[in-house]
Amino acid sequence: MPAQVHVYRLDWVESQLFASTSHGLYQLEDEIWQQTSVTDPCYAAISWGDRFVLTENGLLCGNEDEWLPLAYRGKKTYDLLVTPHFIFLGYEDGVAFYDLFTGNWCSMPLYQAVTSLAVFNTMLVGTTERGGIVVGNKKGGFNQHRFEGMFLNRLVTHRGEVYVCANTGLYKLGEIRGNIILHALDAQAEVTDLLIWRDMMVISTRDSGIKYKHADKTGFQTVL
Repeated sequence: MPAQVHVYRLDWVESQLFASTSHGLYQLEDEIWQQTSVTDPCYAAISWGDRFVLTENGLLCGNEDEWLPLAYRGKKTYDLLVTPHFIFLGYEDGVAFYDLFTGNWCSMPLYQAVTSLAVFNTMLVGTTERGGIVVGNKKGGFNQHRFEGMFLNRLVTHRGEVYVCANTGLYKLGEIRGNIILHALDAQAEVTDLLIWRDMMVISTRDSGIKYKHADKTGFQTVL
């Protein structure tokens, strides 16, 4: 991969590893990164029956040989979440959703980008480009929240739990009397991404490399 390429995210898609980068989408083949036909900056590759790529120029659908524009061409698209009735899209103007019954897209503008999405306690939640969080109010809109001194980087879902990667560490999303709260998980570093595999939790950090811990440990003490 060229030295000037900035990697935003790695994703496993149907047993293939993809890298979403500042110079397009790359695929790992025989231990060599090969560029696909997607050359626009992209932020994620996701598979939900079909393959999707979220790019600076809209949402694409297809495969490594041919990617076709699907929605919001000319808009930065960041994350995709599929539920039984809707496909939700985090993009530069807020949140959009695709109704699987009617086949129509609908936009819910928030006047800021929504960069990651999750479902928490039947509510749609998302991080924003300003480091805050938006929470669906079940009335067709969103409530916006900020945690003082914190910048939320990304939401990660695992087995029904929603984890928050932030500049002040790693947290688990919680709720008390209708209020969103964050339970600290003792990462002691700015966390940009999270992977949970079996009984191991692996985090990527801004300045401390990659750390991991086993389920029976209290802190991220070992650096990979």
